[in-house]
Amino acid sequence: MILIFKWVIFTFLIFFAEHILTFKGLNFNFSFLLIYIFVIKYFFPKTEQKKIAPSEALPVLFSSGIGLIEDLFQGIIGPAIISKTITGSLLIILVKQLFFHWTEIFKAFIILIFTVIDETIYSLIMVYFFNFNTEYIMLLKNFFIKGLINIPLALILTWRKP
Repeated sequence: MILIFKWVIFTFLIFFAEHILTFKGLNFNFSFLLIYIFVIKYFFPKTEQKKIAPSEALPVLFSSGIGLIEDLFQGIIGPAIISKTITGSLLIILVKQLFFHWTEIFKAFIILIFTVIDETIYSLIMVYFFNFNTEYIMLLKNFFIKGLINIPLALILTWRKP
């Protein structure tokens, strides 16, 4: 119960920081950090369980819930749920398939790539279904800036994992 309460508080703080902090009009994508940290802590617990492989259902449900919360804040239900669920599922596949020790450079690369994938899926849905007009070069630049900002935060929060 205490663990659930900690995650609720942490989620609230991340979404609060995401909506308060901006950089030259650019909002950050800290919600992917929640998914990344949850997946890493779920699949690499502090104490090893005896021959019990963790299920993928809880991390997928968590990433869908984060997407729903983000959609509720933005007023359009759907795009963030889809993008967070897809990136969360891809991250789960990557974590379960790679058995070697992750280096800090590899984790930074994964955070950057998955943040860009998350933002790309979200933006494609918004452009295609809701007819938002945008410049694609500026969009890609914003994706990489968000990914580069997520790297140090995620590395600090998941220090010495896995």
